[in-house]
Amino acid sequence: MTKPLLWILVSLIFVILIWGFIGGSKAKDIGITCDFGIGDDGKVLCWKWHKNAVGELQEGLSSLGKSIDDSIQKLN
Repeated sequence: MTKPLLWILVSLIFVILIWGFIGGSKAKDIGITCDFGIGDDGKVLCWKWHKNAVGELQEGLSSLGKSIDDSIQKLN
């Protein structure tokens, strides 16, 4: 194996591991579900995740709160 090819392979593995750690930290949130990962429900390494119903509700309530705050600011 040539040196440049080895460096590319090592770099690719490093990037995949970093993405897994980022997803694992995201999957620890209540509103996130890991679709593809390793560990306790993908909480160690997770490569594919999505917002679940709780996450969607959290986002909706946050948007509602911001809208109410904006409306109050406009009244003042």
